[in-house]
Amino acid sequence: MIYRHTHYFKVDSKIVRGHLHHVVGYTEYVIGTESFHFHLFIGISTYTDHTHNYSGITGLPIKTENGHYHKIQGVLECTGEHEHRFKGYTSEEISYSKGKETREAFI
Repeated sequence: MIYRHTHYFKVDSKIVRGHLHHVVGYTEYVIGTESFHFHLFIGISTYTDHTHNYSGITGLPIKTENGHYHKIQGVLECTGEHEHRFKGYTSEEISYSKGKETREAFI
């Protein structure tokens, strides 16, 4: 059984048309089991005169001495005839939610 938890993430996109976007937020649902799970993420990144939506699924957990973190990557939605790619990692720090997660994968 895995407990509900979230990871903070903050990564910068690649520079396109002379600017970049900060991709910042918290992962959402935990789907899977202890050593084989991933998270959904969704958000909006704003620059001076436009915004890009983004969403995706993290990679599987990367174990550390103190817990785990996840790879996060994707493409900001095309806006103003351009898009930005981003990639990085979530924080190892996690926040727990009340109750146990009900979305478990059957392996």
